[in-house]
Amino acid sequence: MIFGPGMLESGITFDLAQLVADNELIAMTKFCRRGIPVSDATTAMEEIMAVGPAKHFLEQPSTLEGVRELSTTKLIDREVREAWEAAGSPEFYEKARGEARRILAEHRPEPLPDDVAEQIHAVVVRADQEVGVFE
Repeated sequence: MIFGPGMLESGITFDLAQLVADNELIAMTKFCRRGIPVSDATTAMEEIMAVGPAKHFLEQPSTLEGVRELSTTKLIDREVREAWEAAGSPEFYEKARGEARRILAEHRPEPLPDDVAEQIHAVVVRADQEVGVFE
């Protein structure tokens, strides 16, 4: 179960870098939960039979098509250890912190249409009235 992205210490603390890291892990989990489609095209039995045992499939069209279906990550480094070390051995959390800072500095959300903002405000006002917030 995924609970509380960005939350630490049983939900007492919220960390934007942890939120960014959790977002990446949740995306990977969602990708896996989609499952692996099994069909004549995905099993590529004809290609397997044509290539034969102890040979590779890198030149086969189905390999290139299948590679496009891999999950992608922005922060998790999938390079070999030597490449990771050559890049300074960046830690996952520090990369997440940098991404959180970038988002805060650069992201400009589209404003809600006026009618949607008004509907949200009406819901809040109604909820406040029902619980007697301003009495």
